[in-house]
Amino acid sequence: MSNYMLAQLQLKYGFANLARYEAAMVTIREFFASQGISLVAGTVTQVGPLYEAFNLWEIEDQGHLERALGGLTLSDPRALEAMGELDATVEHEQTRFLGSLAFAGSPNTA
Repeated sequence: MSNYMLAQLQLKYGFANLARYEAAMVTIREFFASQGISLVAGTVTQVGPLYEAFNLWEIEDQGHLERALGGLTLSDPRALEAMGELDATVEHEQTRFLGSLAFAGSPNTA
């Protein structure tokens, strides 16, 4: 069974904030990848609430994110700067921890 974290983010309004968010997320994705967390999908609404982003991360367990963030130190100034950019561009965040269901696996092609 795979585990996931879904982050639902309401970004501050405007194209400039969206561009700042996207630039910061490149660095965040690289940092998380170095900690064994994979980005499955990163999306933004096209119809519906403007500037609402969703990121689906594959994780080991619910504590994986906390362990990864514990690895964020002053020795990684790019990641720290990117976290500051997220703080400046994200208005509200909700996270959910999800588990996969049996039917979501690969279909049997035999």
